[in-house]
Formats: sequence, structure tokens, C-alpha cells
Amino acid sequence: MIEVRDRIPKWEVELWQHLSNGNGDKCPIYNCCQIRRKGGWCISNNLVHLQQLLESPQIISRNCSFLNYTTPGKIFKLVEMLAQSILRKARIHCPPVPSEIVSLVSEHPIEVRLLPLKAYHGAIWRLKEAWVIQLNENDTPSRRRFTLFHEVFHILAHSRATPVFKKRGTEIGSFNELLADYFACCILIPRQWVVEKWAEVNNLHRIAEIFDVSSNAMWLRLRTLHLIGNCPP
Repeated sequence: MIEVRDRIPKWEVELWQHLSNGNGDKCPIYNCCQIRRKGGWCISNNLVHLQQLLESPQIISRNCSFLNYTTPGKIFKLVEMLAQSILRKARIHCPPVPSEIVSLVSEHPIEVRLLPLKAYHGAIWRLKEAWVIQLNENDTPSRRRFTLFHEVFHILAHSRATPVFKKRGTEIGSFNELLADYFACCILIPRQWVVEKWAEVNNLHRIAEIFDVSSNAMWLRLRTLHLIGNCPP
């Protein structure tokens, strides 16, 4: 069980400080990022393409030559550490990650509601002493799971930082929205788990089923971990 009142570690404090200092549109350390300054591939400069990959049902057949991902920047490493810490505290050691662990990430109750949303995959609301996560009942179960943990990141950020978030669906390209997507990828498809399972399975659709995520999300995770090439199968 997660004790939300535990002392927040320094690395997590650093994460929320970065988000509080940002404007939501661009990486808050964009101007001082050593990876970008040395000519490395910058996530901030590819926000639209990355989010389109996650949203498009045709990702597997698309040309993804723009994706020259090398190593995650500082903030993305901190987000992955956050996902790993939640899994450790929840004592989850193998896929698929149970959706029920969302109840452990906040000191306030979290209610999940399925609604026929027209413009969004999901949204969060704060009602008195509780959080409400709305999920689009028209989405596939794997898409809803991804959205669920995307919104969990927003709950954590709103509880521990003062981040700027745009309504999902109104404008693609927000850095903080991509961070929430990255968190969902990290917690549903943990790095070490997928490395080990990919060596056993070596099949995109099968491993997506094992982790209970979409083939889109799995392909992008495999690619950014350098487990597959740049061209989708």
C-alpha cells in the first residue's frame, strides 16, 4: 500500500518543481537542456508527431522516420522514477498492471466514471474531498486503461505542484500532456518488464495483449527503448 503522507524524496520534489516552473507548452528545462544543446533529439521539438502516433489507429503502417529517439531527458527520467516507485509500493511485479492501483496514489478517494465523451478520452474533476476520473466509454478497454493512468499523473501533479494543463483535445502539442502520456507508458509498460518479455515473445500484438495496452503504445515504447527499428512492422 502507498502511504501518501510519506516524505517525498528529493527526486520527486525536483520533478514537481520543474512542472511548477513551466508553462505547460514546452519543456521547462528546454533552454538549458544539455541533450538538446549537444544536438540530441529533442522531445519538445517533436510533441505533435509523438502525440499523433499515440492517437492514430494507423501507427503501425505510418512512416516514423522523424523518430530519432536517443535517451530521455531529465524530466522524463524523473517521471519514469515516479512510475517505478508506485509499482514498488503497490508490490506489482509483472504485467498486466491492475487498474485498481489508482486508488493508492492519492490521500483522497478516486472515483472512475465511464461516460460517452465526444471530444476527449478522459478528464479529471475535484469534488470536495474526492477526485473523479471520467473515461470515454466509446474507447477500447486498452485505450481507457492508458487514459486512466494519464489522468492519474494529472492528479499527482495537481496535488504536489502548480502545473499548467490544457484541456485534452483542444490543442495537441502540450508538453505536460505528453508527460502524462509518458507516465502512462512507464507504469503500464515498465522498462525492465518489457525488455524481458520482448526477448521471449518478439511479437508486437502478442506483447501488447500481455501488458493489456494498445499496439500503438507498445510499439512506441519498444522503439524508444531501442528494442525494434524505426520502421513499424
